[in-house]
Amino acid sequence: MSDEIYLVANSHIDLSWLWTREETIGKICPETFLNVLNLMDKYPLLCYAQSSAQIYEWLEIHHPEIFSRIREKVKEGKWEIVGGSWVEHNANLLCGESLVRQYLFGKRYFMEKFNVDVKVAWLPDSFGFCWTLPQVLKKCGLDYFLTHKLKWQVERMKPPIPFPHYVFWWESPDGSRVLTYHTVGSYSEDVNAMRMLEQLALLKRRHGLTKLLVLFGRGDHGGGPTEGMVKEALRLMEIRDPAVYPRVTLSTSQRWFQEVETVSENLQLPVVKDELYVKTHRGTYTTESKVKLHNRRCECLLLTAERFASIAMLLGMAYPYEDLKHAWKLLLLNQVHDNIDGTSIEEVYVQAEKDYGEVYKIGGRVLEEALNTIASNVDTGGCEGIPILVFNPLSWRRRDVVELSLERLFENVKAFKILDYSGREAPVQVLEDGRSVIFIAEDIPSFGYKLYSLTPSSEGSVDSNLKVGEFYLENEFLRVEIDRRTGCVSRIYDKVNGRDVLSDSGRGNILQVYEDKPPNAPGGEPAWNMYLGALTELDKAEEVRIVEKGPVRATIKVVKRYGGSTFEQYISLYDKIPRVDFTLKADWHEKYKTLKVAFPLRFKNHWATYDTPFGVIQRYQYIYEKAPDRQMNMPKRPWEPADKAKFEVPALYWVNIDTENGDYGVALLNDCKYGFDVVENTIRMTLLRGPRRGYPSTPEQWADQSDDPRVGVHTVKYALYPHKGDWAKSMVFRRGYEFNYPLIAWRSPGNPGLLPKALSLIDVKPGNVVLSALKKAEDSNELVLRVYETCGLKSDVELKTSFKPLKAVETDLVEWDMYIEGREFKISEDVVSFYIKGNEIVTVKLTPRKP
Repeated sequence: MSDEIYLVANSHIDLSWLWTREETIGKICPETFLNVLNLMDKYPLLCYAQSSAQIYEWLEIHHPEIFSRIREKVKEGKWEIVGGSWVEHNANLLCGESLVRQYLFGKRYFMEKFNVDVKVAWLPDSFGFCWTLPQVLKKCGLDYFLTHKLKWQVERMKPPIPFPHYVFWWESPDGSRVLTYHTVGSYSEDVNAMRMLEQLALLKRRHGLTKLLVLFGRGDHGGGPTEGMVKEALRLMEIRDPAVYPRVTLSTSQRWFQEVETVSENLQLPVVKDELYVKTHRGTYTTESKVKLHNRRCECLLLTAERFASIAMLLGMAYPYEDLKHAWKLLLLNQVHDNIDGTSIEEVYVQAEKDYGEVYKIGGRVLEEALNTIASNVDTGGCEGIPILVFNPLSWRRRDVVELSLERLFENVKAFKILDYSGREAPVQVLEDGRSVIFIAEDIPSFGYKLYSLTPSSEGSVDSNLKVGEFYLENEFLRVEIDRRTGCVSRIYDKVNGRDVLSDSGRGNILQVYEDKPPNAPGGEPAWNMYLGALTELDKAEEVRIVEKGPVRATIKVVKRYGGSTFEQYISLYDKIPRVDFTLKADWHEKYKTLKVAFPLRFKNHWATYDTPFGVIQRYQYIYEKAPDRQMNMPKRPWEPADKAKFEVPALYWVNIDTENGDYGVALLNDCKYGFDVVENTIRMTLLRGPRRGYPSTPEQWADQSDDPRVGVHTVKYALYPHKGDWAKSMVFRRGYEFNYPLIAWRSPGNPGLLPKALSLIDVKPGNVVLSALKKAEDSNELVLRVYETCGLKSDVELKTSFKPLKAVETDLVEWDMYIEGREFKISEDVVSFYIKGNEIVTVKLTPRKP
């Protein structure tokens, strides 16, 4: 094969970063694109690639004349639309459904406005990629993936261990593959003849590939390609002798990918079956904690609202499609990599707060209308007292705590009785502020509801199995002991399995503060990177006291201080719940510091299991210098020296360590955190950081400081869940979802409705298959339901619904019915049956009858 260099002009535009989106809309985009369009008019061979549907929508609204000119260049094949996503998003911290919506809204926008089905996923500046992303891309109709930062490395490894590949197949655990290009040069190259020869030579040595793709042009305020770059490209194109210089082409990226794909079998390109971990920017899993919390809560709110609105639509409610679409687009906008990663300036986050506020408002309104619609159709006949419906947004039967606001229900009432519709009484506890009660709701149907009644009582609540002493908590599952001096959890004893959970150190739930200052501060990108230095453990408590005695929840409060910061730790046990709950309220004023919480366990393993979008990943401990004697299995691969770089790793709802024989394990659940590490027998979660934002040249601003009114006191909730068996057998993934999707108590108007007093709207079996979405279809009034398999097991799925579906067909993640397996669906009465591969995502379009 002859040597060839494909030149693609581009401009990497951060939608906001060291500037706000107004500057991007008003200055960066119009100036860049006018420059590109004028160059195209002058040099007709020029091709240009641009990602991010959000950019195009801004142009359509604010600069229609530029938008119109771009449409013409797209038709001519000179302006290449790449990416397919709403923004160039983060790919580690988003839930699976957020990833889907990035491409659902992005690809559908490009098809509607430009009649283009984007094929090249484009995330050159994002900071790592979850292992399940190739499946998401393929089921959105994207065949190719371009990125860049895999070669970056800022950490303590000597010598550095670079990512070994430039062109490779990246394979998800279900077997989905995308052809991936990890650019040899940057995404903002000049057209430099000698540099391109060096890059081509490197590509040939590494992969035997004689076709090099070069992205040239200046990003952000740089204006894209310059006339000088284009002229140099044209000069090189005029060289017709391959002995003098390789053939040069002004091209699109898709054309290069297609050319490489045609020769890929002969090259035997490597196959990567793992996450793409960027060996730097680890601090971004935690920096700007408030933004991370908002992202998590907004994701959960919108998905919950969609689910119940879908059922309410069958009962006559108009589905609020446009409202939900607007809320999703606001959330997706703030998932652009620099925003959610915490590396932007303060003004960006002031703006983000307003966006999140609007998402909360829309999501809350939709959920309220949907629950009211369902509640008004439930038969509450025979209910004494105020009828309360407990809704379960998840696809399995649950027992969990539920909180009910007493606002507009009762005044000056000190005790209550709560009964389910069969007359079974549940312990109830009035919270300290007197504004809410909590109780344990049992046997709440999968994605459904159950009727309770609430009445005042003069007798107080029925007893529970909860016990509390000065320095201990106990329920039927666990006994938790607190050290009065250190305030740490000294012991967690699993009564059911007869095991101590924590090590003999007696230092569970210990707060650890690290020095985290770059040696060249304020350089070193402190908001991005972690420089963990001296460690201080907070092992002296100022206060340890009981603050709640049950009968539903018992809590011990611990107060600690460090520097100018105060930490209130609340350790709680619930009646009938087999986990230990923790709440941290941190008044945080530390700069160049990182706060972690640690749990030393009774056992250790070579690896841990982490929750990721649409699945899990196992990672070796970073402390090993050579391969352990056992291999993990998700992905099944040997240890490699690059594993030493993973001293801080991303996860979503949970992290889990099992014993080596898999007979026992412990999971750490959370409601808003994303950075973790496991060292020997200790599992740790990063809680807060205090880095300087930006660069030495930018105004001095500090992230996550509690004296910032936007930030205030940080509240973090997490839990320790000991379990028999490994993570899969104990279905830890369910516990993570439960911690983030609480049961919802809702007052019913009280009426003789047509729906029964308890109802499962949708039930999913087997237990290794999880419902991730239920929504109205994009183009019809059908329902779209999405599930995924969690444990790597091919399974026969049964979806039991409260309505009898007329029809069930598979659709893709964009709902175009194009990128699908063509599997068979069987309908028997109210059950839809089909197969699912291990680790697969399946989207089903249902034509329903009413419940």
